Amino acid sequence: MFAYLNNDNEPSRVVYTTAQQQQIADIHRQIRRIDDELKSTALGWEQDFAKWKEGIRSAVGEWHPLQAPFIDDTTGGQKMLLQKDGSFLAQSYAPTRSSPKFEVAVDGGDIGAFKLELMNDSNLPAYGPGRSQRGTCALTEFIVEAEVDGKSQPVKFTAAFADFGEPENSMLAGFAKDKDPDKDQRVTGPIGYAIDGDDKTAWGIDAGPGRRNTAHTAIFIPERPLSKATKLSISLSMKHGGWNSDDLQTMNLGRFRISYSRSAPKDPTMAVLKADWATFRSRQVAWTSQVQQINALWQQHPEGTTSLILEPRQTPRMTAVLKRGDFLKPGDPVKAGVPAVLNDLPKNADGSRLTFARWITDRKSPTTARAFVNRVWQAYFGTGLIDTPEDLGTQGSPPSHPQLLDWLACDFMDHGWSVKHLHELIVTSLTYQQSSQITPALLERDPYNRLLARGPRFRVEGEVIRDIQLSVSGLLNPSVGGRPVMPPAPAYLFEKPASYAPFPWAVETDNNQFRRAVYTFRRRSTPYPFLSTFDVPNGETACVRRTKSNTPMQALMTLNESMSIEAAKALAQRMNKEGGKSPQQQIDFGFRLCTGREPTPKEMGALIALMERQAARKESLDAATIVARVLLNLDETLTKE
Repeated sequence: MFAYLNNDNEPSRVVYTTAQQQQIADIHRQIRRIDDELKSTALGWEQDFAKWKEGIRSAVGEWHPLQAPFIDDTTGGQKMLLQKDGSFLAQSYAPTRSSPKFEVAVDGGDIGAFKLELMNDSNLPAYGPGRSQRGTCALTEFIVEAEVDGKSQPVKFTAAFADFGEPENSMLAGFAKDKDPDKDQRVTGPIGYAIDGDDKTAWGIDAGPGRRNTAHTAIFIPERPLSKATKLSISLSMKHGGWNSDDLQTMNLGRFRISYSRSAPKDPTMAVLKADWATFRSRQVAWTSQVQQINALWQQHPEGTTSLILEPRQTPRMTAVLKRGDFLKPGDPVKAGVPAVLNDLPKNADGSRLTFARWITDRKSPTTARAFVNRVWQAYFGTGLIDTPEDLGTQGSPPSHPQLLDWLACDFMDHGWSVKHLHELIVTSLTYQQSSQITPALLERDPYNRLLARGPRFRVEGEVIRDIQLSVSGLLNPSVGGRPVMPPAPAYLFEKPASYAPFPWAVETDNNQFRRAVYTFRRRSTPYPFLSTFDVPNGETACVRRTKSNTPMQALMTLNESMSIEAAKALAQRMNKEGGKSPQQQIDFGFRLCTGREPTPKEMGALIALMERQAARKESLDAATIVARVLLNLDETLTKE
């Protein structure tokens, strides 16, 4: 079964919102309009373009890749593995600074130039060609030593050419040492920075959004051709990373190929160019004005963000039985398949995930629909029909109502696996609509409501508690989708020693801090305190059944945590503005918002008395906010009844 899941890449790709996609489409329409105008007015451009491409092909020359089994980066810990095309792919840990070095034997013939190709790969962030968050990289120095007659000597480079280079002295945005840009003098720029012997400069390839993640080529020309060299030692110095490698603050090369030629290209400027229309257009002096217009349009391209996607591998990966589960000890190879005791594979089955998905959702599958409806039932009743949702096998609990479980599973499939239908079916049932009240006799007989003789009653999940606070206070931002957000949290949590490495927790200031709690940024080593207090798991492992605890810490959190106080203040303002003129009307309004019912005379009396006592005191929180804080902490506010 694992073989079905073992033959896909899971790359990080740049994605855009709907509005950003429309903006990009408009940019491309305007660029096409400029191109169409150029082609309609420039006579003979087809012949000039064809001649120019032929000039590039003749200028490229013959190159020989330098290959080694792998490059072991002893300075930074990353591995660079040889690929079938002679390139190297950087994998494993990505240090902030690195100087990988590899040695390769050569035949002693002349070497007139070296070529470095930066290549895209789906295993790299944003498809590379680098390993930074954006898929960019920077080469601080390209260093070669040649062994001639048993002696090693450095190779001096007098010229370097590339198809692109950043403007001189471009700042390293976001990678400042000690978070202070004035203390970090490192810069990126053109290809000449890679042979200037200065560790503060580097060849940079960031062409901006939309054009950032593209392959690039550089050629390095030595002062004099190498001859009689029997071994080459090549180092790629990359010293322009950031201060925290755990956040991909690295500028290391991701996938690259190094080659040599017997002689330097006659026109190295042409030899590094891409033989495409955009490059041809940019090199026509007569079209300078139009090229400037196009570059200005590219400056308007949105940044986008990265998201994990699924992509089939071009070459299937071998899957093996792992000895004692150790991935470093593969055993016998296996092919994609399913246990014979379960339902058969569909006809024309192959090794793809689609085949596996069809098998899982087959009408004859004994597990999938049952597992899903049991999970939904658990969400509504607090406990599933099988109370061990993490184990529906022989080691788990039997279902309390096996016929009901099977009927729900079949009905779910009969209605096209419609989750909406399943929700409607459960919430409109008489079983769900029962009162949550319990008698002493029923409590003794069925303390956990396994007989379903009453409606569900349990404290809601941590995310829902936060959403209730924001919703009733009027602060909730209901927008759907998008990036995770960072609401207020204690700053010390993201500094040493609370965090093993500093982390830039940037508190939102544009109403995003009030988005639903499901969008809260989840950091594995520093869980968000409010959610953790209410039993929200930290995300290190899958969790299909949460524990529910009741602790004094939870009350302290909802009474005093910064966002909870802000919600109480907003609720108080809403009560004053929408509830009415008298304190009784305002309290009644707030009570109904929180509990869905009117307060009893006893409850109203207690709340009025609280408001009057607080009004007579001079405290940081006004009387209405104190009452709102009480309402947000009522058992009924946080409990599903």
